[in-house]
Amino acid sequence: MTWRVELSRAAARAFQRESKPDRKRIERAIDGLGTNPRPPGKLVKAIQGPHDEFLRLRVGDYRILYEVFDPDRIVLIHGIVARKELEEWLRQRR
Repeated sequence: MTWRVELSRAAARAFQRESKPDRKRIERAIDGLGTNPRPPGKLVKAIQGPHDEFLRLRVGDYRILYEVFDPDRIVLIHGIVARKELEEWLRQRR
């Protein structure tokens, strides 16, 4: 069974800004979320904040932050963030 993967406007802009090799790696990871949004292993971690709950997928030096809506089978990607900018991105979300 496949899941529908949607990118927020900010995530789509971040994806377009990346270099071509990085976009290919991120695109493969996003395609993987369409088949299994909660892959086993240490690449995915739950991040809980006061208002939001995300899953974080590691892709090289980037982090894909997304939510999974099980009843609708939708994966909504909120952000594609460089590792060094993750804390700032999370602070802005609060």
